[in-house]
Amino acid sequence: MQNFPNWKGQPYYPISQFYRERFGEKVYKISVSTAESCPVRKKEAVCIFCDEWGSAGSLLIQSDSLQTKIRLSRERIAKRYKADRFLVYFQPYTSTFERLSTLERQIEISLAEEKVVGIVLGTRPDCLPKKIFPLLRRFHEQAYVSVELGVQSFSNRQLTFLKRGHTVEKSLEAIQKLHELSGVDVGIHLMMGLPDESPQEIVEMAETINQLPINNVKLHNLHVLSNTPLEELYRAGKFSPVELEEYAEKVILFLEHLSPHIPVQRLAAVASRWEELVAPEWTKQRMRPVQYMLKQMADRKSYQGLHYQK
Repeated sequence: MQNFPNWKGQPYYPISQFYRERFGEKVYKISVSTAESCPVRKKEAVCIFCDEWGSAGSLLIQSDSLQTKIRLSRERIAKRYKADRFLVYFQPYTSTFERLSTLERQIEISLAEEKVVGIVLGTRPDCLPKKIFPLLRRFHEQAYVSVELGVQSFSNRQLTFLKRGHTVEKSLEAIQKLHELSGVDVGIHLMMGLPDESPQEIVEMAETINQLPINNVKLHNLHVLSNTPLEELYRAGKFSPVELEEYAEKVILFLEHLSPHIPVQRLAAVASRWEELVAPEWTKQRMRPVQYMLKQMADRKSYQGLHYQK
Protein backbone atom coordinates (compact mmCIF):
# COMPACT_ATOMS: atom_id res chain seq x y z
CA MET A 1 0.00 0.00 0.00
CA GLN A 2 1.26 3.49 -0.82
CA ASN A 3 1.49 6.18 1.83
CA PHE A 4 -1.62 8.25 1.21
CA PRO A 5 -2.88 11.20 3.32
CA ASN A 6 -4.35 10.51 6.76
CA TRP A 7 -8.08 9.94 6.23
CA LYS A 8 -8.87 9.28 9.91
CA GLY A 9 -9.48 5.59 9.31
CA GLN A 10 -11.66 6.07 6.22
CA PRO A 11 -10.88 4.14 3.02
CA TYR A 12 -11.44 7.28 0.97
CA TYR A 13 -10.62 10.99 1.19
CA PRO A 14 -13.76 12.65 2.63
CA ILE A 15 -14.39 16.34 1.95
CA SER A 16 -14.71 16.90 5.71
CA GLN A 17 -11.05 15.97 6.06
CA PHE A 18 -10.12 18.44 3.32
CA TYR A 19 -12.01 21.21 5.11
CA ARG A 20 -10.20 20.41 8.36
CA GLU A 21 -6.89 20.64 6.56
CA ARG A 22 -7.90 23.91 4.90
CA PHE A 23 -9.55 25.70 7.81
CA GLY A 24 -8.13 23.91 10.84
CA GLU A 25 -11.53 22.72 12.04
CA LYS A 26 -14.78 21.14 10.88
CA VAL A 27 -16.79 23.25 8.45
CA TYR A 28 -20.53 22.99 7.75
CA LYS A 29 -22.52 24.00 4.69
CA ILE A 30 -25.52 26.30 4.80
CA SER A 31 -27.70 25.59 1.77
CA VAL A 32 -29.63 28.55 0.39
CA SER A 33 -32.08 28.89 -2.48
CA THR A 34 -31.69 32.00 -4.61
CA ALA A 35 -31.81 30.86 -8.26
CA GLU A 36 -35.28 30.62 -9.74
CA SER A 37 -34.56 28.30 -12.64
CA CYS A 38 -31.97 26.92 -15.06
CA PRO A 39 -31.46 27.16 -18.84
CA VAL A 40 -33.02 23.76 -19.52
CA ARG A 41 -36.25 24.72 -17.77
CA LYS A 42 -36.32 28.05 -19.58
CA LYS A 43 -36.51 26.05 -22.81
CA GLU A 44 -39.61 24.29 -21.45
CA ALA A 45 -37.63 21.08 -21.12
CA VAL A 46 -36.22 19.36 -18.08
CA CYS A 47 -33.45 16.98 -17.17
CA ILE A 48 -34.92 13.50 -17.01
CA PHE A 49 -34.36 13.15 -13.25
CA CYS A 50 -35.09 16.68 -12.04
CA ASP A 51 -38.19 17.51 -10.03
CA GLU A 52 -39.79 20.90 -9.51
CA TRP A 53 -37.41 21.72 -6.66
CA GLY A 54 -34.28 21.64 -8.79
CA SER A 55 -32.22 19.38 -6.48
CA ALA A 56 -33.07 21.44 -3.42
CA GLY A 57 -33.27 19.97 0.01
CA SER A 58 -35.41 21.57 2.69
CA LEU A 59 -35.85 25.21 1.83
CA LEU A 60 -36.48 28.16 4.07
CA ILE A 61 -39.35 30.47 3.24
CA GLN A 62 -38.64 32.04 -0.14
CA SER A 63 -39.66 35.51 1.02
CA ASP A 64 -36.95 35.53 3.68
CA SER A 65 -33.92 37.66 2.94
CA LEU A 66 -30.68 35.84 2.18
CA GLN A 67 -29.19 37.28 5.34
CA THR A 68 -32.04 35.88 7.42
CA LYS A 69 -31.75 32.47 5.75
CA ILE A 70 -28.06 32.28 6.55
CA ARG A 71 -28.50 33.36 10.16
CA LEU A 72 -31.36 30.97 10.87
CA SER A 73 -29.45 28.03 9.40
CA ARG A 74 -26.24 29.02 11.16
CA GLU A 75 -27.97 29.17 14.53
CA ARG A 76 -29.66 25.81 13.99
CA ILE A 77 -26.48 24.04 12.86
CA ALA A 78 -24.35 25.67 15.55
CA LYS A 79 -26.78 24.57 18.25
CA ARG A 80 -26.90 20.99 17.00
CA TYR A 81 -23.24 20.43 16.12
CA LYS A 82 -21.44 23.21 18.01
CA ALA A 83 -20.30 24.42 14.59
CA ASP A 84 -18.18 27.55 14.29
CA ARG A 85 -17.25 27.77 10.57
CA PHE A 86 -19.60 27.75 7.60
CA LEU A 87 -19.73 27.72 3.81
CA VAL A 88 -22.78 29.19 2.10
CA TYR A 89 -23.91 26.76 -0.60
CA PHE A 90 -26.01 28.18 -3.43
CA GLN A 91 -27.59 24.83 -4.26
CA PRO A 92 -30.93 24.53 -6.10
CA TYR A 93 -31.27 25.11 -9.82
CA THR A 94 -28.39 27.05 -11.42
CA SER A 95 -26.88 29.81 -9.31
CA THR A 96 -25.04 31.46 -12.21
CA PHE A 97 -28.22 31.54 -14.32
CA GLU A 98 -29.24 34.94 -13.05
CA ARG A 99 -28.00 38.50 -13.38
CA LEU A 100 -24.38 38.69 -12.32
CA SER A 101 -25.08 41.88 -10.40
CA THR A 102 -27.61 39.94 -8.34
CA LEU A 103 -25.23 37.05 -7.77
CA GLU A 104 -22.44 39.44 -6.86
CA ARG A 105 -24.60 41.08 -4.21
CA GLN A 106 -25.67 37.70 -2.83
CA ILE A 107 -22.05 36.61 -2.48
CA GLU A 108 -21.14 39.88 -0.76
CA ILE A 109 -23.99 39.41 1.72
CA SER A 110 -22.92 35.83 2.39
CA LEU A 111 -19.25 36.59 2.98
CA ALA A 112 -20.12 39.51 5.26
CA GLU A 113 -21.90 37.15 7.64
CA GLU A 114 -20.14 36.17 10.84
CA LYS A 115 -18.30 32.81 10.78
CA VAL A 116 -18.81 32.35 7.03
CA VAL A 117 -15.43 31.37 5.54
CA GLY A 118 -16.45 30.88 1.93
CA ILE A 119 -19.08 30.08 -0.67
CA VAL A 120 -19.96 27.17 -2.94
CA LEU A 121 -21.87 27.77 -6.17
CA GLY A 122 -23.79 24.99 -7.87
CA THR A 123 -24.21 25.41 -11.63
CA ARG A 124 -24.15 23.77 -15.04
CA PRO A 125 -21.15 23.44 -17.37
CA ASP A 126 -22.99 25.45 -20.02
CA CYS A 127 -23.91 28.34 -17.75
CA LEU A 128 -20.67 30.21 -17.18
CA PRO A 129 -20.77 33.61 -18.92
CA LYS A 130 -17.43 35.34 -19.54
CA LYS A 131 -18.03 37.95 -16.87
CA ILE A 132 -18.36 35.32 -14.15
CA PHE A 133 -14.64 34.48 -14.15
CA PRO A 134 -13.22 37.84 -12.96
CA LEU A 135 -16.05 38.01 -10.43
CA LEU A 136 -15.12 34.63 -9.00
CA ARG A 137 -11.42 35.50 -8.98
CA ARG A 138 -12.11 38.67 -6.99
CA PHE A 139 -14.03 36.79 -4.32
CA HIS A 140 -11.46 33.99 -4.39
CA GLU A 141 -8.88 36.53 -3.24
CA GLN A 142 -11.04 37.27 -0.19
CA ALA A 143 -12.33 33.86 0.86
CA TYR A 144 -12.68 30.22 -0.12
CA VAL A 145 -14.70 29.82 -3.32
CA SER A 146 -15.74 26.57 -4.97
CA VAL A 147 -17.89 25.98 -8.03
CA GLU A 148 -19.68 22.64 -8.35
CA LEU A 149 -20.52 21.66 -11.91
CA GLY A 150 -23.33 19.26 -12.70
CA VAL A 151 -21.24 17.23 -15.13
CA GLN A 152 -23.16 14.01 -14.30
CA SER A 153 -21.34 11.92 -16.91
CA PHE A 154 -18.34 11.92 -19.24
CA SER A 155 -20.35 10.01 -21.84
CA ASN A 156 -22.34 11.93 -24.45
CA ARG A 157 -24.57 8.88 -24.82
CA GLN A 158 -25.52 9.07 -21.14
CA LEU A 159 -25.94 12.85 -21.24
CA THR A 160 -28.39 12.43 -24.11
CA PHE A 161 -30.36 9.89 -22.08
CA LEU A 162 -30.41 12.29 -19.12
CA LYS A 163 -31.52 15.15 -21.42
CA ARG A 164 -28.90 17.38 -19.87
CA GLY A 165 -28.68 19.72 -22.83
CA HIS A 166 -24.87 19.93 -22.72
CA THR A 167 -22.02 17.77 -23.95
CA VAL A 168 -18.88 16.23 -22.47
CA GLU A 169 -16.88 18.76 -24.47
CA LYS A 170 -18.73 21.62 -22.78
CA SER A 171 -17.96 20.11 -19.37
CA LEU A 172 -14.25 19.83 -20.17
CA GLU A 173 -14.23 23.43 -21.40
CA ALA A 174 -15.98 24.67 -18.25
CA ILE A 175 -13.57 22.83 -15.94
CA GLN A 176 -10.51 24.25 -17.70
CA LYS A 177 -11.88 27.80 -17.81
CA LEU A 178 -12.79 27.82 -14.14
CA HIS A 179 -9.33 26.60 -13.25
CA GLU A 180 -7.42 28.96 -15.53
CA LEU A 181 -9.53 32.12 -15.39
CA SER A 182 -10.78 32.22 -11.83
CA GLY A 183 -8.49 30.02 -9.74
CA VAL A 184 -11.38 28.69 -7.65
CA ASP A 185 -11.79 25.10 -6.53
CA VAL A 186 -13.69 23.03 -9.08
CA GLY A 187 -16.03 20.28 -7.95
CA ILE A 188 -18.13 18.01 -10.14
CA HIS A 189 -21.29 16.00 -9.61
CA LEU A 190 -21.41 12.53 -11.15
CA MET A 191 -24.25 10.06 -11.52
CA MET A 192 -23.93 6.29 -11.44
CA GLY A 193 -26.49 3.62 -12.12
CA LEU A 194 -27.13 4.82 -15.67
CA PRO A 195 -28.45 2.48 -18.39
CA ASP A 196 -25.90 0.00 -19.80
CA GLU A 197 -23.16 1.49 -17.64
CA SER A 198 -20.13 -0.77 -18.00
CA PRO A 199 -17.24 -1.23 -15.54
CA GLN A 200 -14.90 0.13 -18.22
CA GLU A 201 -17.00 3.28 -18.46
CA ILE A 202 -16.64 3.82 -14.71
CA VAL A 203 -12.88 3.25 -14.78
CA GLU A 204 -12.48 5.66 -17.69
CA MET A 205 -14.53 8.26 -15.82
CA ALA A 206 -12.15 8.10 -12.86
CA GLU A 207 -9.11 8.22 -15.12
CA THR A 208 -10.52 11.24 -16.95
CA ILE A 209 -11.00 13.07 -13.66
CA ASN A 210 -7.44 12.29 -12.61
CA GLN A 211 -6.17 14.18 -15.65
CA LEU A 212 -8.26 17.29 -15.03
CA PRO A 213 -7.92 20.22 -12.58
CA ILE A 214 -10.76 18.89 -10.41
CA ASN A 215 -10.65 19.50 -6.67
CA ASN A 216 -13.51 17.30 -5.45
CA VAL A 217 -16.27 14.99 -6.64
CA LYS A 218 -19.79 14.27 -5.43
CA LEU A 219 -21.46 10.97 -6.35
CA HIS A 220 -25.18 10.39 -6.87
CA ASN A 221 -27.16 7.28 -7.66
CA LEU A 222 -29.75 7.89 -10.37
CA HIS A 223 -33.06 7.56 -8.55
CA VAL A 224 -36.65 8.09 -9.60
CA LEU A 225 -38.70 11.01 -8.28
CA SER A 226 -42.39 11.55 -8.88
CA ASN A 227 -43.55 13.85 -11.67
CA THR A 228 -40.33 13.51 -13.66
CA PRO A 229 -39.69 12.11 -17.16
CA LEU A 230 -37.69 9.35 -15.48
CA GLU A 231 -40.78 8.23 -13.58
CA GLU A 232 -42.58 7.77 -16.89
CA LEU A 233 -39.78 5.49 -18.12
CA TYR A 234 -39.82 3.60 -14.82
CA ARG A 235 -43.59 3.06 -14.92
CA ALA A 236 -43.29 1.87 -18.53
CA GLY A 237 -40.63 -0.66 -17.58
CA LYS A 238 -37.95 1.15 -19.60
CA PHE A 239 -35.70 2.05 -16.66
CA SER A 240 -34.81 0.25 -13.44
CA PRO A 241 -32.66 1.92 -10.77
CA VAL A 242 -29.81 -0.17 -9.41
CA GLU A 243 -30.03 -1.78 -6.00
CA LEU A 244 -27.57 -0.86 -3.27
CA GLU A 245 -25.33 -3.89 -3.80
CA GLU A 246 -24.80 -3.11 -7.49
CA TYR A 247 -24.36 0.60 -6.84
CA ALA A 248 -21.74 -0.14 -4.19
CA GLU A 249 -19.75 -2.17 -6.73
CA LYS A 250 -19.75 0.80 -9.08
CA VAL A 251 -18.65 3.26 -6.41
CA ILE A 252 -15.87 1.02 -5.11
CA LEU A 253 -14.55 0.47 -8.63
CA PHE A 254 -14.61 4.21 -9.23
CA LEU A 255 -12.83 5.03 -5.97
CA GLU A 256 -10.14 2.42 -6.56
CA HIS A 257 -9.16 4.20 -9.79
CA LEU A 258 -9.63 7.76 -8.51
CA SER A 259 -6.60 9.76 -7.40
CA PRO A 260 -6.19 9.56 -3.60
CA HIS A 261 -5.64 13.32 -3.58
CA ILE A 262 -9.16 14.23 -4.76
CA PRO A 263 -11.66 14.69 -1.90
CA VAL A 264 -15.04 12.98 -2.19
CA GLN A 265 -18.06 14.93 -1.03
CA ARG A 266 -20.62 12.16 -1.00
CA LEU A 267 -20.90 8.50 -1.96
CA ALA A 268 -24.64 8.37 -2.68
CA ALA A 269 -27.71 10.56 -2.93
CA VAL A 270 -30.31 10.83 -0.18
CA ALA A 271 -33.91 11.62 -1.11
CA SER A 272 -34.70 14.97 0.46
CA ARG A 273 -38.46 14.43 0.14
CA TRP A 274 -39.40 10.86 0.92
CA GLU A 275 -42.95 11.30 -0.33
CA GLU A 276 -41.60 12.09 -3.82
CA LEU A 277 -39.20 9.14 -4.05
CA VAL A 278 -40.49 6.41 -6.35
CA ALA A 279 -37.46 4.10 -6.38
CA PRO A 280 -35.18 2.68 -5.07
CA GLU A 281 -36.24 2.55 -1.43
CA TRP A 282 -32.67 2.51 -0.12
CA THR A 283 -32.25 6.11 -1.28
CA LYS A 284 -34.36 7.14 1.73
CA GLN A 285 -31.64 5.94 4.08
CA ARG A 286 -28.81 8.28 4.94
CA MET A 287 -26.39 6.03 6.81
CA ARG A 288 -27.01 2.44 5.66
CA PRO A 289 -25.74 2.86 2.07
CA VAL A 290 -22.52 4.51 3.23
CA GLN A 291 -21.98 1.98 6.01
CA TYR A 292 -22.54 -0.87 3.55
CA MET A 293 -19.99 0.53 1.09
CA LEU A 294 -17.41 1.18 3.79
CA LYS A 295 -17.80 -2.37 5.12
CA GLN A 296 -17.38 -3.79 1.64
CA MET A 297 -14.21 -1.77 1.18
CA ALA A 298 -12.85 -2.83 4.56
CA ASP A 299 -13.58 -6.52 3.89
CA ARG A 300 -11.72 -6.32 0.58
CA LYS A 301 -8.92 -4.11 1.90
CA SER A 302 -9.97 -1.66 -0.78
CA TYR A 303 -9.30 2.07 -0.69
CA GLN A 304 -9.38 5.16 -2.89
CA GLY A 305 -6.48 5.07 -5.31
CA LEU A 306 -5.81 1.33 -5.02
CA HIS A 307 -5.40 1.08 -8.79
CA TYR A 308 -4.51 4.74 -9.38
CA GLN A 309 -1.72 5.38 -11.84
CA LYS A 310 -0.22 8.82 -12.39
